[in-house]
Amino acid sequence: MSAKQGQVVAHGAFQLFGERRRGEVSEVLSDVFGRDDVSALGADWRGIVYFTLDDDGEIPADTVVGFDPSSGSSGPLASVGEVLAAVRNGDIADAVDSISFDAWRTATGQRSIDMGDCVPPSVHEFMGGDPAERSTDPQDLVTFIAVAAALMGRLEQLGVQPGDEIPDEVFDETRWQ
Repeated sequence: MSAKQGQVVAHGAFQLFGERRRGEVSEVLSDVFGRDDVSALGADWRGIVYFTLDDDGEIPADTVVGFDPSSGSSGPLASVGEVLAAVRNGDIADAVDSISFDAWRTATGQRSIDMGDCVPPSVHEFMGGDPAERSTDPQDLVTFIAVAAALMGRLEQLGVQPGDEIPDEVFDETRWQ
């Protein structure tokens, strides 16, 4: 993709990244996954990021992978061509649950969210949060991804398993400096 400008669909429910945002998100995803072949494509209002892997032995380079920083889940979804077609015809709005996004916009009085913003769960799912309970204010997507990755890394370093109580050490900034 060579588009310099991005495209916002359905008031920000889906964002197809332009050159600058694509570079920023690709960089943070490369750090998260520890690989340098990540090419960000876009994101949706929930903070789910869509990207391709340019040099993967199992996933073709034109396959879009989705990554939800809140839950830590990821997987292949569709081809780049299918995603771009869904952006062009508006079907992408249904794919990213624009009905819930519209309900959030109505409840919060927000008209839209800007390119590069998202509305993550109030508490990350991997920390016991409910994905239906969303932040009341949009947040920067890159920051959301980075914070989720840092918290998940801390939990792993502390040996916290799913269902365990979250220890206070996770939030002790002096411990992690």
